[in-house]
Amino acid sequence: HGNAKTDDELEMAVKAGVGTIVIDNFDDIDRLERIVKGEQAVLVRIIPGVLPDTHLANATGQDDSKFGLSISDARVAIERLKASKKLRLDGLHLHLGSQIMSTQPFIQSIEAIASLGEFSVYDLGGGLGVRYTYKDSPPSIEEYLDALIATARKYLPSTAKILIEPGRSMVADAAVTLYRVVTIKRSLRTFVAIDGGMADNLEVSLYGQRFEATVANRVGGGELYSLVGRHCESGDILIDGVRLQDPKVGDIIAVPVTGAYCLTMANNYNGARRPPVVFCLDGLARAVVRRETYEDLLSRDLN
Repeated sequence: HGNAKTDDELEMAVKAGVGTIVIDNFDDIDRLERIVKGEQAVLVRIIPGVLPDTHLANATGQDDSKFGLSISDARVAIERLKASKKLRLDGLHLHLGSQIMSTQPFIQSIEAIASLGEFSVYDLGGGLGVRYTYKDSPPSIEEYLDALIATARKYLPSTAKILIEPGRSMVADAAVTLYRVVTIKRSLRTFVAIDGGMADNLEVSLYGQRFEATVANRVGGGELYSLVGRHCESGDILIDGVRLQDPKVGDIIAVPVTGAYCLTMANNYNGARRPPVVFCLDGLARAVVRRETYEDLLSRDLN
């Protein structure tokens, strides 16, 4: 995968025996033709020309996407790969984006690629949305799969292998992020400042993603507050207008549904140390990733 795979990365993939490499552009073909010695299975990533109803930064299947090839360019790539003696074209790949709250875009994308011919493999990507807030209403897993299967049966070969890439929808609700209240400031609005923020949750700043929160031992209700981070950005607002029940300095604030892209995009902005990860099950807890230290932050510096 990737829209800018380097020679080193492709060489590593081929050497490791990666089963399938996704062709994103014509340069991928050029590089693989040079690197591959035997035979390498590939898929071609298609831009289906479908813009789902999600944040633009989360959309990857629209006509001006940086990922994949347009339908017309894909036809050229397909013919070139069919003639290749090193690259075996197994099928097509697409990915519409992330946090998609309707099945219709998935249906449209399958319809769009059906005109490119019949293949043995179709990777339909992922993108199914999850319920971050009380108002969110994404399709169920069953509704999502029913839509994909029905459309694939209508437009794709009956013998084809259908792949999907569930990500956010599998892991988002597996995690809760815990913060401690550092200070409370009352002015034109009341700020509840915590010991984290955009260094451990970039989804708000990048995608405008809305979350819910609660005081851990006083769940639900309360007045409206601005839950803000500790970083030197006015935009470091984790949740603006969230109801918290009488928050106090030292309280633990729980923010659920943070399992998908929070830890993976965590960073060291302002010298922030990335948080630990603790697995919990049946009343037992164990740390699986330790908290970063200041020594960790300095470990890559050279004298």
